[in-house]
Amino acid sequence: MEAFGPLLLVIGGMVVAALIVWAIMHHRYIKSFEDKGWAYEGSPPISIAHGLNVAPFGVAFDRSVKKQISGPASDGTAFSAFMYRSSAWDPGDLVVTMKLPHSMPLAEVPAGGPVRTADPHYADELAKALGGASRDLTVDHDTLVMLRVSDDADELQTAVDALAAARTALLASPAAGRQGPTPPQGLSFADHPDWTYVPHDDEILRQVEHSGGGYGHEARDIIMSENARIPFIRMQHNWKTDSTSTDSEGRSHTTTTHHTEYLCQFRTSFPFVDLASNWGWFGRSQRFEWTDFNDAVRIESSNERIAHAIIHQRQMEYLMASGAPKFAIQGDGAILLKGFGKKWEIEDILGADAFLRGFFARVPDFVWEELGAWPRPIPEIEPAPQPSSDPIS
Repeated sequence: MEAFGPLLLVIGGMVVAALIVWAIMHHRYIKSFEDKGWAYEGSPPISIAHGLNVAPFGVAFDRSVKKQISGPASDGTAFSAFMYRSSAWDPGDLVVTMKLPHSMPLAEVPAGGPVRTADPHYADELAKALGGASRDLTVDHDTLVMLRVSDDADELQTAVDALAAARTALLASPAAGRQGPTPPQGLSFADHPDWTYVPHDDEILRQVEHSGGGYGHEARDIIMSENARIPFIRMQHNWKTDSTSTDSEGRSHTTTTHHTEYLCQFRTSFPFVDLASNWGWFGRSQRFEWTDFNDAVRIESSNERIAHAIIHQRQMEYLMASGAPKFAIQGDGAILLKGFGKKWEIEDILGADAFLRGFFARVPDFVWEELGAWPRPIPEIEPAPQPSSDPIS
């Protein structure tokens, strides 16, 4: 062991020397920004990206920020530059943002390419004002964004001044008179601004049913929305468990297993009965007038009288056409579903939401009145059969 002593000292010395060199280089790196009158923040909060919702923002999961530089451009316009990444975007360079006086219609302005926005007249106005930009730009609500900028101080200076000039040209154009949507308050999704994205918040686990036991429980990639009367929470739940084994020599070994489950729990915001479809095998299954439906779908409820009024012929046809999905509406309003996707991606959430809206839309008016939820909370898709007399009295 003594023979390794000098080698360990050499290695230790090399590590210390490398750390010193890194510290000197990092100090010079930060100073290159400070010399221009800018501020540097190595670990900024994700809130610096709040309100941005045009790609690369508002897309995918695992979103984070780091390395923020902020200050004035040469003309005095304030800017914020930072590294942004997600599971769909990780170029390793900066995005640069400058505030606009008000929110404008959303648009993507690729360098040398056609403007992408909903209004062709607005696209023409942006093309004339910003068409000469050397880098990709976006009009993201009340922010003008430049993408793919180097974090070299001098190159950043050039990009910041170019973005300030583009902002001036934009505000002098007819496009400046257009009003856009209100920016989301936090992180959101490009096509769903009413959805809120939270990268990590373990406290939200308390609001959904999840696997217990183990330790290190954490909630990541959370989506929450009031969702027009059917709110939901989606998340990735991670946790750990330990197991101990003993080998042939009597020595104990502990193995740590990492677990992940993807959860999406909807909830009613209105009175309803507990009702389950193909959810477990305990309890009494209700029978209906359609034999094929009884063979394919198991309906359970503590209030069979109202459940029978909810599951009328057109509702049965809808459930059969939907593949007899498994779901349970609990007494506290929680809605559990299976079969809409293992990881609850965006399309899975939309599919489950569409199914639930179709289900509630086919609940007859007299049931909503009976439940004390009138006017009906979910619009009717097609008129459900109405009774000649009260069938649930």
